[in-house]
Amino acid sequence: MSVRTLSNRSFIKGSTITFLSGIISLVVGIGTTVVLARFLGPEGRGIYAIANLLPAFIVTFGNLGIGSATVYYVARGDFRRQEILGNNVLLSLVMGGLGVVAGFVVVLLFRETVFPNVGTPFLLLALSLVPVMIFFNYIQSVLLGAQQIAEYNYVQIMYSALFLAFGSLALVWLNSGVTGAILSDFLAYLVVVVLVFQLARKLTGGVDLTPNRFYIKQAVSYGVQVHLSNILAFLNYRVDMFMVNWFLGPAAVGFYAVGVGMVEKLWLISQSAAIVLYPKVAAERDDARLKIFTPLVARTVLWTTALAALMLALLSRWILLVLYSEAFLPAADALQALLAGVVTLGAGRVLANDMSGRGFPQLNIYSSAIAVITNVVLNIIWIPQYGIVGAAWASTVSYTVLFLSVLMFYCHLSGNSWAKVVFPQRGDWALYWQTSKAFYRWALAKVRLVL
Repeated sequence: MSVRTLSNRSFIKGSTITFLSGIISLVVGIGTTVVLARFLGPEGRGIYAIANLLPAFIVTFGNLGIGSATVYYVARGDFRRQEILGNNVLLSLVMGGLGVVAGFVVVLLFRETVFPNVGTPFLLLALSLVPVMIFFNYIQSVLLGAQQIAEYNYVQIMYSALFLAFGSLALVWLNSGVTGAILSDFLAYLVVVVLVFQLARKLTGGVDLTPNRFYIKQAVSYGVQVHLSNILAFLNYRVDMFMVNWFLGPAAVGFYAVGVGMVEKLWLISQSAAIVLYPKVAAERDDARLKIFTPLVARTVLWTTALAALMLALLSRWILLVLYSEAFLPAADALQALLAGVVTLGAGRVLANDMSGRGFPQLNIYSSAIAVITNVVLNIIWIPQYGIVGAAWASTVSYTVLFLSVLMFYCHLSGNSWAKVVFPQRGDWALYWQTSKAFYRWALAKVRLVL
């Protein structure tokens, strides 16, 4: 098999576009986190983070995995794109409405248990994010399934830029605190859902709002399998926030959220690959190509993320001091404790998307369940004793457990050895060099075309 075949230039191009778009969103996002931290302070930043977990929690639990199913079925071409888009609109309206109702029940009956130290008005205001987040997820997935990577990333950049603009206006000039931060997020989503719908409608050539029971049944059937995995993954990513709030209060969450936010920027590397890999695996019919290609992507992501993590470890205290002020330096130790886990989780995400793209999303459920149990148990043991650093180490251990279990399932499914997934192979550097030259020629041609 040729280098040109293995490099899969469309994947490289899509991943590079996603990565460069992610860099833009990263820079803008850092600006947003700086504004939030400096103008809300540790306690306000913690309250905002906890309030924002409510819509994230509802959307994660209530979206039924329709976004992932949309990517899968658009990529495979099993249904007309117009009817997929139209039925996703209908499903988003139903699920968004149910999500808001469920949120009211949680806030009114379980606020003190689930969200202690966070005021009811903040939580109720945060519920406004539920319908727009679900709509955005369902419709944006049409773009990704069709492998319209540039458009997919364009709306992500627009959201980041709008949130920064609205947030700066609300916090810097209007001094509206946590309320202004939540409203800024809502307004940013409101604008981008209009944009993403217009892009999706143009792509599909229209919208067919006639309910298709067979598509809905198939989408829910596939989506629920991914959905269970996504729920467990969300709990694995965010259960530490809940537990830090329970044990230590909002100010500790503020420190922890800043550290987590910085470390999770390293996921940009794995997200750039995993997002593009998923629809390509779903559309690929040659298992031999996947057996070679996915390990290449996974080990490249693993070692690239490790190098970036090493650089962040060396610069973390300086970055916190310069960007967030001396008040947030307590986040440094937790940040460094999270780095190893973020490295392993990045490679695990690539393998998980490969298995979902092959039609085996249920395998990710088992891995995520093991990781969540590990995370909860270690948080209960370590947070009272070690504070936010204990929460960080609990996450790192659970992320590593997740990677190892996903690696085991992937190797069994694909027939690859774990060493091929983890360690660089002979010919990798030559492949990187050939790919770089091919992409350079493509980019140069695009620049000349523009000029």
